[in-house]
Amino acid sequence: MEFVTLIHTRWPKDEFIYDHGAKGEIVDDVDNLSADDRGRLYRTARQPLNMPANRKRYSGLWGTMMMVIGGPIHCAQFDQPVPADMLCGGRQVEFTINSRKVFVATFGDVLSTKLFTTVERYRTDDGRVDIWDIGFVRLMRRDKPYGLRVERNNSAVKELRPGHDGICLRVLGGSSLQQQAILIHEAPNVGWVTGCIGPRPHGNREVFENKTGNPSDLAVREIIREVDRRGGKGQFYVLRG
Repeated sequence: MEFVTLIHTRWPKDEFIYDHGAKGEIVDDVDNLSADDRGRLYRTARQPLNMPANRKRYSGLWGTMMMVIGGPIHCAQFDQPVPADMLCGGRQVEFTINSRKVFVATFGDVLSTKLFTTVERYRTDDGRVDIWDIGFVRLMRRDKPYGLRVERNNSAVKELRPGHDGICLRVLGGSSLQQQAILIHEAPNVGWVTGCIGPRPHGNREVFENKTGNPSDLAVREIIREVDRRGGKGQFYVLRG
């Protein structure tokens, strides 16, 4: 039986800022800012650094997602080959994501793979993260897969623009109510995801026009078509970095 497995990583960590003003530009060089320079991003020129942030910013993380079509995958991890006792009668296959080896244990053949770039929200709109480096909710890395289910007419996704059909993938198995609300859906820019994940063509870091057929719309629908062909369900790994 064929499956669609999505393998997702946020490694290497790569933050960006989406300036949602008139130009809608991406500031993609914010990983190594000093604390003061980062603080200035979230304050107007006359707002001292010791005062609360008074400027809203959309902080995001770039990620990479591999779509694997083939036999079911029951283990996926960076760097280390799968131990023999975890193959469970299957076999080991090796992929490369962002120049780093990924080893999986699978039952059956790998028929195809395809990479996508993803966007997720990162810091809160005033620049904060908690002690676990989380601002907005996001799926945690874990060894076992999450489930995937095609969903249509989702009311939140339909808010993207008039006439949107609300198609998306729901991620199943989150450990909290917030995680259980996470979807994989179109995102013309990172302002459209607040916990959800927005795929787009691999390597494309542009801001898209919010219209039918934009590159993120096409990427999501491509993934969903493959899942639909295999019963409307799939699995989703978030790799441990």
